Amino acid sequence: MADESLAGVIVAGFLGDIPAQIEKLERFLQHHGMEGVERQAHSIKGAAANVGGEAVREIALKIEAAGRVADAAAAEAGMDELRRRFAALAEAIRFDAGRRG
Repeated sequence: MADESLAGVIVAGFLGDIPAQIEKLERFLQHHGMEGVERQAHSIKGAAANVGGEAVREIALKIEAAGRVADAAAAEAGMDELRRRFAALAEAIRFDAGRRG
């Protein structure tokens, strides 16, 4: 039971924090802070991996790689997909939590 409780805390933190993290990533892109893009995408990637969000982790990895080589166009191209994948993951998590009661 303690593991399930801890998992719930981790997932709730993820759902609450990632929208702000995505916005921070967007600000780095807008101001051409590619080093910041790389770091921020890396953080999102790790958080997604912690909750089993493979699709979010995958696109964050691509954005991180784009930041590493200062390819702003490639990083920007991944933002809509990152938002879509996060929204789908959040919906799936909330649906699953609702089914569990």
